[in-house]
Parts: sequence; C-alpha cells; structure tokens
Amino acid sequence: MKFDTLQHGISFYENYARVSGFDTRLYSTKKRKSDGKISLKYCVCNKEGFRETPRLQSNCKKKRPITRMGCNARITLKLINDQDNYIIFSFHEGHTHPLTTPNSAHHTKQSRNLTLAHKIYIMNNSHANIGATKSYRLMKEHVGGYQNMAASVTDFINFQRDIRKHIKGKDAQMLIENFNRKQEMSSSFFFKYEVDDKQHLIRVFWVDAIGRKNYASFGDIVSFDTTFSMNEYCMVFAPFTGVDNNKSCVTFAAALLYRKDTESFVWLYEAFRDGMSACDPTCIITDQDLAMKIAIDRVFDSSRTRHRLCMWHIMKKVPEKVGPTLA
Repeated sequence: MKFDTLQHGISFYENYARVSGFDTRLYSTKKRKSDGKISLKYCVCNKEGFRETPRLQSNCKKKRPITRMGCNARITLKLINDQDNYIIFSFHEGHTHPLTTPNSAHHTKQSRNLTLAHKIYIMNNSHANIGATKSYRLMKEHVGGYQNMAASVTDFINFQRDIRKHIKGKDAQMLIENFNRKQEMSSSFFFKYEVDDKQHLIRVFWVDAIGRKNYASFGDIVSFDTTFSMNEYCMVFAPFTGVDNNKSCVTFAAALLYRKDTESFVWLYEAFRDGMSACDPTCIITDQDLAMKIAIDRVFDSSRTRHRLCMWHIMKKVPEKVGPTLA
C-alpha cells in the first residue's frame, strides 16, 4: 500500500487502531543523511515496551496503573527512494493484551477528539458558572449517552484548565475590555476602575441599564454588603441591592474591592453616585463597619441619606455581646 505523505500513513494506522480497539503512539524515526528526509517511521501500540520503574512501585504520591505490557504490534512506514511516497515496510498484528470491546471503544484515545463544538459548549457553560464535569454530564444527556460523546471528562477538564492558563495574568484586562464593549453597545452601562502602581486592578464598579432602572424605581432604600469574597483573587464582592414591590431582591450595582478600608469605600460610594446620576438614596443599610460609616458620612449628605445598621448583623451579635446580661 502506498501513501502520498507520511501523515497519511500514520492516519491510516490510527484509523485501523480505532476500529480494532487499541491506541497507538509514534515511536522512533530514521532520517537519510543526504537530505534529512524521514526514511523510516515506526508506529506502535501504546502498550509497547516496559517502563524502567513501574509506577506502582515508585515513590510518587499519585499511584497510576501500569500501561506498558510489552506489546509487539506495530507498523513501519518506508520512504520510496525515487519518490516522496511511503509504503508499509513491515506490519505486526499480534497483541499481548486484550483489545477493547465495541461497547468501550469510545474510551480509547483514537476515538476521543475534542471538537470545536465541544470547546464552544464548555466556554458557554463557563459563562454560566458551570464547571467542566457538569458540562460533560449535560452534554451526555444531549447526545444520548457516553458512547456518542467522542471525548472524556478528562478532556473537558484539561481544556478548561488550558483556558485558565491562557488568560492568567490577562483576566483583569479582559474584564475591562468586556466593560468597554458593553459601554459601546449601551450608553446606559457605566463602569469605573482603578489600578495601583504595578497596574494591578484594585477597584472596579459597574452598573447596567437594568440596575439603573431598578434604582430609579426602588432605590429609596439600599442595602450594601461586603461579606462576599472571591478566594482566587482575594477580592471582596460588594453588591448594592434593594427590594421591589413584590418583596423580591433586586440588584442595583456591584463592585470588586481589594481592600475594605475607608479610602476604598469613599471611592466606591463616589462611583455609585456617578453611576446613578448623583441621585442619593433615602436610607443605606450596612453592617457595623467603621470604615463604611466614615465613608458614608463623607460622600452622602446626612440630611438626605440616613445610615442604618443591618438587623441581621445586630441580632447575630446580641447573644455574644449582651447574652450573659439578658440571662
């Protein structure tokens, strides 16, 4: 059998392996000294040979099964001297291990290929805060079973890991660029950010058209809470929320803060006033934080905006503060 290129010969053996029920890997290569072209290429079964130190006997923390079993199945592709074509020079069919059954053939590497549709599906789910494992299970239901997935859950996890590795160090810039695009699409979208001397993002505030509309309708009383935190970036998530006529919570705006100090809160409240066209709330509810109290007194007019403490935090501290006295 003759192949136009070396890759065609390799693809032929990979397709044969997928149908037969085993995986392949590329082995050694020989080149001609005259022009450096590959004269011989060996493709072997992935269970060819033995490892020098078996994984089960090594001192590594993560124990993995032995995958090399001395299998001799292989194919050798040889370059024709007067042409650039390749032929099958030798072929060994026998295996020293059982082959995968048709029901489990989809688990082999030859049958697993993360397509563009898989990648788009993973990225779209990540926007909804759905991880790789759950995305794999959801897609399994869409396609009708694991045998139709053409990928494994490990492939999904690895792709999401590669995405995070790609955007590492550039995620803050991507966030600002995303906000700029939103502002170009809608003039009602407002955001403000600040970086430190090392160009690290330390504060960012944003509000969209829906948040502004909610604030115009239900912004008499605003609840501001900073008890939410993000473990990966060590930044505090600070939403401005309220209650509508149906007694349901609505979000007015949100922010990310690196520090919970007076300077950060002053900057945030000023950004909030800028985003809401300097329309101050009648009442703002927070927890008993001294930095918040100082910032509210500096930014808001006390004659128009009253500062009150959250009842939930008050009742939570009553037992530890005055519990023995009441008892």
